Amino acid sequence: MPPTTERTRRYRQLLILAGIALPLLVVNFIVARPGSKGKKVELQTLQDLSELATVEYNVRKIVKYKDESWWTGRRAILIETSAILKAGIDLSELTSRDIKQEGEAITIYLPRPKLISLNMKPRDMKEIYNDAEILRQDFSAAEKEKFLAQGQQDIMAKLDEIGIIGKAAVYSKLLLETWLRILGFKEISILFKEPANPPKEKT
Repeated sequence: MPPTTERTRRYRQLLILAGIALPLLVVNFIVARPGSKGKKVELQTLQDLSELATVEYNVRKIVKYKDESWWTGRRAILIETSAILKAGIDLSELTSRDIKQEGEAITIYLPRPKLISLNMKPRDMKEIYNDAEILRQDFSAAEKEKFLAQGQQDIMAKLDEIGIIGKAAVYSKLLLETWLRILGFKEISILFKEPANPPKEKT
């Protein structure tokens, strides 16, 4: 299940970041209008960006299956397919306590990066090997769909090995830091919330 080449991967990442840059620049004009006093990042504006995909990987997956019966014989299949994975952060999960602003300093506690989508299309499936002995039925379309579902589960189980979540964390942080500097903030701290320990409101 090797990823595509590093060059292709970086190209996809740049395309996604470029697609995100435009709405963020629009946000820049919304929250930093001429004549407004100070700098302010509106919670609702960030929440409206919703799921922010910052990394896209294209991975290949080989699925194989074999079964044998002493009275009917053997059948086996080898399938190659590909999946498009997108990872990032869900800004709709932000709350008012996740954004701390004071003058030109800002701290934002981001939701943990996650897999946003996994798209494995049946039409991208290619049979490398498919053999059934004379007394065995060929693999049905329903069985092949189950094999693809198993391939998808295998990919989900190996997200850490693929490394897409870690990359999403790096690019999400870089993107927001860049945007906040455009807004004029001088001291910027971007942190990821711990699942069991979200930041608490100061009393």
